[in-house]
Amino acid sequence: MSTFSISGLSSGIDTTSLISQLMTLAAQPQTALKNQLAGEQSVISAYQSINNKLTAFSTAATAVQQAWGATKASSSNSGVIATTSATAIAGSSATFDVVQLATSQISTLAVTASTVVSNPPNGIDITDHAGVVHHVNLTDGSAATVAAAVNSAGVGVRAAVVNTDSGQVLQFTATSTGLAGSFSISGLDTAPQTLVAAQDAKVAVGDPAAGGYTVSSSTNTFNNVVPGVTFTVGAVASNVTISVGSDAGAISDKVRAMVDAANAALGELATDTGKGAVLEGNYQVNALTQSILATVSHGDAARNSYAGSGIQLTSTGTLKFDADAFAAGYAGDPAQTQTTVSGLASALASLASNASTQTISPLINSGTAQVANLNKEITDWDSRLAAQQTALQAKYTAMEVALSKLNSTSSWLNQALSSMSNSSSDSKSN
Repeated sequence: MSTFSISGLSSGIDTTSLISQLMTLAAQPQTALKNQLAGEQSVISAYQSINNKLTAFSTAATAVQQAWGATKASSSNSGVIATTSATAIAGSSATFDVVQLATSQISTLAVTASTVVSNPPNGIDITDHAGVVHHVNLTDGSAATVAAAVNSAGVGVRAAVVNTDSGQVLQFTATSTGLAGSFSISGLDTAPQTLVAAQDAKVAVGDPAAGGYTVSSSTNTFNNVVPGVTFTVGAVASNVTISVGSDAGAISDKVRAMVDAANAALGELATDTGKGAVLEGNYQVNALTQSILATVSHGDAARNSYAGSGIQLTSTGTLKFDADAFAAGYAGDPAQTQTTVSGLASALASLASNASTQTISPLINSGTAQVANLNKEITDWDSRLAAQQTALQAKYTAMEVALSKLNSTSSWLNQALSSMSNSSSDSKSN
């Protein structure tokens, strides 16, 4: 006799795999949103790269407009090193004598006994150039203790015990040069002798006895003897001339930096709009490339090429800077070269700045808003899919429970039928 069963229903169904497949299908709209998000983020990243290059380009072009006041100082004496600041004026100069160099005071005393201070509890006093007395406490009167105490006091004087050919010497040295670093010491058994006197550096312009003057400095560095010029003297010298001239090399470097920044921007634009790139065929971005190249190719206000100032286009759609051509043009006519190159720099700075603020930045902002919306939609789908998965799990769990009950019922029925069949057989045999 055949047993009772329910065909096609079994608790062996892989409900986990089934739910996973169903959820994959349900998540397709969210997957599409995620793909759209990734694409939008790639576009924004490209815009941001372009924007960074445009900002750097604008900054470099602006620097060219501000570079024409660059100066440098030259010295007729290798022992005098001069530099200029922004306030230096090209064409200014000064001739002077280096009368003396700044020195630090050095005072010494011979250490002829075990102590240099017979009454250590009284300590010693160091008086600075302003007349301020600095008291130094001592634990004993040895030269080494005195040196250590002075060094710990921080009063502008350093001390050391020096082993010389004729015995030990206790040496005191001012920590700064010039008269302001001079000092005197009292309280030692033997008064120190001044080995090197403190003095300021001094230069003389003309004859001080006949309308000239001197300028002193506590260090060997002088400021504004020539307006905007700082110079450092290294030796006594006569008839030193410092001259300030225009720094054509520094200006040339600024122009080169502008050209390099332009090429960096053009390179970024080409990369992001090339075949297969995220901005391929983007009209607004392609137009920027054409605008940059056209600004250079059209020449100056008189339609003259910028090649005479060292700037020209290449056959590959980039800019090229010729430092020698720039130097020659600037040496031949500084004013015209400045006018020409500054005009180009101004046009390029405005173009790059406007492109950044009026074209690229709005595109970035729009893309950022779109990303925010996509993220919100994706998050909404997370909640929706989670609810759907919970519902499927509940549904199939209920199905498994029902199947289990059906299987139990089927087993009971089979047993009952089997028992009835056996009972019937027994009755017939009797």
